[in-house]
Amino acid sequence: MKIVIYSKNNCQFCTKAKHLVKTLGLEYVEKSLEKDFDSNPIKLVEDIGKQVRTMPQIKIDDKLVGGYNQLIEYFADKGLVNFKGEIIDKK
Repeated sequence: MKIVIYSKNNCQFCTKAKHLVKTLGLEYVEKSLEKDFDSNPIKLVEDIGKQVRTMPQIKIDDKLVGGYNQLIEYFADKGLVNFKGEIIDKK
């Protein structure tokens, strides 16, 4: 699974998304608005594939999933978390 998290500085939902992915034991690549795109929204749009208004934005296997809430929905559909974003214990 190839995960890319587009983030920006001082973004609590960016931090939550990265934490969730790490907690699930998955690896991701972070692309920072400030570092990787020089705060240039045009470069960001080209990389994501569409204009977005919020961060984070997450791509999984080159498909745009969306923001933090959509990430939770994605993992919930896979049976990895509940709809609160809590990891499901599979004992």
